Amino acid sequence: MLTFNLKKEWFEKIKSREKTHEYIVMSDYWVKRIHPTYFKGQIVDRYMCDYFKNIPAIKFTYGRLNFKNSDGIVFCCGYPKKGDKEKRLYAKIISITSNVNGNYTVLKINKPVYDIEFELLESEAKC
Repeated sequence: MLTFNLKKEWFEKIKSREKTHEYIVMSDYWVKRIHPTYFKGQIVDRYMCDYFKNIPAIKFTYGRLNFKNSDGIVFCCGYPKKGDKEKRLYAKIISITSNVNGNYTVLKINKPVYDIEFELLESEAKC
């Protein structure tokens, strides 16, 4: 399960269902946690698409691929204590698009990012 520790502002936007995409820089740290392992029978690595060489983004749809952390997402408001369920939201991954231009996201950075589309779940049990 992917875990994102968020500021209260972003946590509340997800909770109100105003925010349905999460953007993460394609660093080695996140590539190891997010990138699918296989696509059309081939092992996938982050260099199938290359932002700096104008190789386009690749969208991976949940359920059709074997993501490394395919069992969902937990969004935390800050760093809550273990039993604090009020500060946790659970979501399922709809799709992940790699190599998105970070300038066109809320991050406003000149780096490739993941666009993680998710659907908020009603409870932890559905994850």
